[in-house]
Amino acid sequence: MENIVSEDPAGARAALDSVDTARATIADLAAAPWWYHAGLGLGVGLVFASIDVGGSMVPSGVIVGGILVPTALTVGVARSRGVSVNRSLVGPGTRQLNGLYLIALVALGGLGLVLKLAADLPGAMSVAGLLALALTVYVSGRNDQALRRDLSRRA
Repeated sequence: MENIVSEDPAGARAALDSVDTARATIADLAAAPWWYHAGLGLGVGLVFASIDVGGSMVPSGVIVGGILVPTALTVGVARSRGVSVNRSLVGPGTRQLNGLYLIALVALGGLGLVLKLAADLPGAMSVAGLLALALTVYVSGRNDQALRRDLSRRA
């Protein structure tokens, strides 16, 4: 079999432009809408607030805010955008940010628990939850920006 070599630079340029256009389209579709970021923040805030309320709300808040809300949001985004990006949080642009985010969430939770239990300060976990909500919205938006950059970058 012979290899067919096209020596048409205009055809090659058109093919490369087509790939760039497809990458830009996928990058735009992969970005989550504003309500996704806000919903993730509310889910994390719910987990923290449920610990502050205590009693039977703790497992309910953790299950709803930590499992059901993120799952429903992810499915909702995939259905609304028509694109589901698998493993978008482990891209090269998000690794360090997500590691720092996890450390900050653990620190906020620990500080809230210490203030709630040791200092007997009511509402400490709820305040930590508000900070975690804001941090989650910020980090989720930055993850989206990094994902779009990673998807539109030439290989």
